[in-house]
Amino acid sequence: MKFNKKWLAAAIVVAVIALPIIIGKSKGESGLEVDISDVTAHEIRPTILASGVLAYRTEVNLTSELVAKVRSIEVEEGDIVQAGQLLMRLDPETYRNAIDREEASKRQSEISIQRQRVTLQLKATQFERSKKMLAAKMIDQNRFDEDKNQFELAQVELKSSEEALRRANAVLSEAREQMGKTDIRAPISGKIVSLPIKVGETAIPSTSSLAGAQLMQIADTSDIKAELKVDEADIAKIAIGQKTDVYAAAYPETPLVGKVEKIALAPSIEGQGRAYKVTISLEAQPKLLLRSGMSARANIFLSDGSKKVAVPVEAVITEADENDTKKFTQYVWLVKDGQAKKTVVIVGDSDDSWQAISKGVKQGDKVIIGPAKTVRQLQENAYVKQKAKDDKADADSGADEEK
Repeated sequence: MKFNKKWLAAAIVVAVIALPIIIGKSKGESGLEVDISDVTAHEIRPTILASGVLAYRTEVNLTSELVAKVRSIEVEEGDIVQAGQLLMRLDPETYRNAIDREEASKRQSEISIQRQRVTLQLKATQFERSKKMLAAKMIDQNRFDEDKNQFELAQVELKSSEEALRRANAVLSEAREQMGKTDIRAPISGKIVSLPIKVGETAIPSTSSLAGAQLMQIADTSDIKAELKVDEADIAKIAIGQKTDVYAAAYPETPLVGKVEKIALAPSIEGQGRAYKVTISLEAQPKLLLRSGMSARANIFLSDGSKKVAVPVEAVITEADENDTKKFTQYVWLVKDGQAKKTVVIVGDSDDSWQAISKGVKQGDKVIIGPAKTVRQLQENAYVKQKAKDDKADADSGADEEK
């Protein structure tokens, strides 16, 4: 009887120890199938998408400062020119005539001054004689006053002629300056990228798109930048120095590396929206044929890309507070000992694939990322297991790759 009691007691102990293991194994085998991912460190690179155009950093549109016909064009589109080089000649005849006219006016003023100086000298002599004769009482006061008035009037007329000469010199100088503007010279060194006007057409001083308003365009094609339009909702996230990948329309798969150089303070209004101009300085790309005006899209990176503890974005669940819909709680489902554990987290930066976690998880933890329907129905401490891979799908995928 004692023997039976001892065996009974041993059997109870074994059952107490083995039963939870058997039950846990049973539950583990029948647990919910989920997708599980390890918590690791990843580069988080959140971005803002923007579009715009490429533009030469140094670009000059030459326009005429006077109205004149184009007499000759000394360059062709695509030519390399140096600063100060003669590019075009306008018809100077009208301005040459103006110079001749003003030179004649100047000579008249000079002759008038000579005449006034002779007259002044004569009037000065008569005035001195009158003073002596008045003192000797050989003339009356009226005659003296008349000679004095004539002397002072001659002084005024001489000053008037001198001022007329100064005016003639100024007008002549202006006419010569206008004459000089008939020779169009390069203000910078660069390449002729546009030459819309032809010999015989009339150049006009205008900044509009009228025919003859633009003579040519010169640019330094070795240095190019991107001018992007960033929506007002995103502009507060943009800062000087942020790295940017720009994709020109001609090279959609080749990133042009650059960084934010300038951010406009005032927006441009387009329809119902507002956008701010953001200038991107680009690294030199000598092998690419980039041109001003090319449309471009860009990814502006909002962080330095350093590695942070992160989980796939689909693992983070946001839940509104029942009492205050403006408050939210974010959590993930961790897997511990085969069970799902709801864990509140504090999130950081995110990109299209990864969400940084600043508090709540650590590297090496295992987090449930799907399926979405299963995750929504999870309960605390529910038993879960890694979803089995579809062998048939893997085989098909491998066959496709071989093809």
